[in-house]
Amino acid sequence: METRDQYPAVGRGDVVKRTMLCGARPLATTPVFVVSCLLSLVSCLMLSGCVRRSLTIRTEPPGALVYLNDKLKGESPVTYDFEWYGWYRVMIRKDGYQRLDDHKLLRAPIYLWIPVDLAMELLPFPIPDRHTWSYTLVPSEPLPTPVPPEVSPPIQQPIAEPADGSTPSTDHPSTPEPIDATR
Repeated sequence: METRDQYPAVGRGDVVKRTMLCGARPLATTPVFVVSCLLSLVSCLMLSGCVRRSLTIRTEPPGALVYLNDKLKGESPVTYDFEWYGWYRVMIRKDGYQRLDDHKLLRAPIYLWIPVDLAMELLPFPIPDRHTWSYTLVPSEPLPTPVPPEVSPPIQQPIAEPADGSTPSTDHPSTPEPIDATR
């Protein structure tokens, strides 16, 4: 039987021959090595590229509070990364301006439609998808200062004179007379 010392390692082919003589297979042909290389390649492709989706909302004047689907996103101009395309409910508020309510559709670009979107997600570089919405706020009319109503002196009702011409009595006729219980 031959030993390793009989074949000095001169080049790569010699190492493969010497390994074959010892009964082992070369590392590049083992199924574990092939599978691990394929998994490494696939994971590198999946981690390296993706679509970066961002939405920027600007207002004139800046500094307004921006709500998307009833969640505060910040003061304008605000940029955030979104995950879903579709309809969004936009509400913008700022003191001294009328509240702005809008219902807006955020559409996907054609290169992100099915089935092309899978290929775009697997590309080895990031693809930007940026959207910008701009709004102009209308100043609100100042509310009038409330004025309290004027207080007028109480109106005195004239006392009705009796029909027989006598002077009205100052006794209160509505006061009931005591009832004599002995009768």
